Amino acid sequence: MAAASVSGIVSGMDSKGIINALKGVKEIQINQLKSQKSNINSQISKVGTIKSAMNELAEFLEDFQTDDEVLEFSGTSTDEDVLTVSTGGNAKPGSYNIGVAQLATLEKNRSQAFPTAVGEVREGTITLTVKDEDPVEVEITEGMTLTQVADAINASSAEVFASLLHDGVQSYLQISAKETGHVIGGDPNDAIVISENYTGSEGAELNLTQITTASNAMLNIDGLDVQQTTNNVSEVLEGVTLELKEPGTVFVKVAPDKEKTKENLQAFVDKYNAAFEPIAKELKVTEDTNYSRSLAGDASIKRLKLALQTAISKQVTGTTGTWNALSDIGIETDPTGKLTIDSDDLDAALDKDIAGIASLFTVDTEGLSDRLISVMDPYTEDLEGIFKAKVDSFNDRIELLDDEIADQRFRIDKMVLRLTKQFANMEMAIQGFNQQGGALAGLASLD
Repeated sequence: MAAASVSGIVSGMDSKGIINALKGVKEIQINQLKSQKSNINSQISKVGTIKSAMNELAEFLEDFQTDDEVLEFSGTSTDEDVLTVSTGGNAKPGSYNIGVAQLATLEKNRSQAFPTAVGEVREGTITLTVKDEDPVEVEITEGMTLTQVADAINASSAEVFASLLHDGVQSYLQISAKETGHVIGGDPNDAIVISENYTGSEGAELNLTQITTASNAMLNIDGLDVQQTTNNVSEVLEGVTLELKEPGTVFVKVAPDKEKTKENLQAFVDKYNAAFEPIAKELKVTEDTNYSRSLAGDASIKRLKLALQTAISKQVTGTTGTWNALSDIGIETDPTGKLTIDSDDLDAALDKDIAGIASLFTVDTEGLSDRLISVMDPYTEDLEGIFKAKVDSFNDRIELLDDEIADQRFRIDKMVLRLTKQFANMEMAIQGFNQQGGALAGLASLD
């Protein structure tokens, strides 16, 4: 009870200082364990940095597997009021004289007039057949209004839009095709075929009639007549989309866009370097390298570095063009392992065979995009990847250290309680001895 408060009062000993000194010796062991834990957390963080950079590179490469992501072409029209041009990476250079004779239009149908938008429509069904699609039947139940019929048509799978028009006095239901044109070679009036079948006796029939006939786009490309169901013409010139605006004649030119292609390749180089840099940084050993906190001695990181360097420098087999390696087009590794671009060499390669540059990245399996992804996947896979296993192992070690720290803390607390009690008991014993000695001295003085 009060024994703990007499520390050093009687004996003159600094019992608290002695206990704290012994406690400090034991705390050194805990601090060493905490230092080990901090070192492991540093390694976990560095694995996370590398994995994050690998994932960003892999995400970039997933898109960099097609020509239209690697290459850039530009298309020009001498009159953008007639048509505009957009291009993809699979375009081919060329120039074309194009005449637009007719634009594609929608078929539209309109009902007879109803007094209001909530006018009742007679019970029955409407069957809508759009181009060569399967017929879609829309049921009109008893009491449905014009607005409700429009809603029912829009809720169906028919490729049409239903809307209401009001001329200031009466309301009309209008049905328009979602897409322009009609079946090529077919009857323009059959873009939408509507069949009305009424069984009720209340309300008015729709009596839908065609107000606009569908038409296909008609154009001539270098003497070749072309018919399309849409004004967005993307299947005539490979990799080129012509957006038709109005009838007229234009000259269209498609050419490689070297600068934008170089920007795409620079983006690849930047992503690769951003992924490679933390690996090279960890494996670079200096006199200040702390192996306990870094990944400098990690065999799996060394293997990853070697695999990336091999993948990037090895020739690509199965390419469809002139080039078989990045070094052929002016992309090489510097002494640190990062990629650099020789602009002059790349310009020359772009002039000579731009399509072949894309092939370096996009050829199946062996292309650089696939190759690098296959190198990184075993490391970055979330469930069973090498990085996942490594971090799990680190966390297991941290858990053991936490247990050991808790055990050491428990022992220190027990030691402090035990020593505090022992010193208190000692003080009380000394005090008792002193009291007995004083009593004996008093007796002796009486004699």
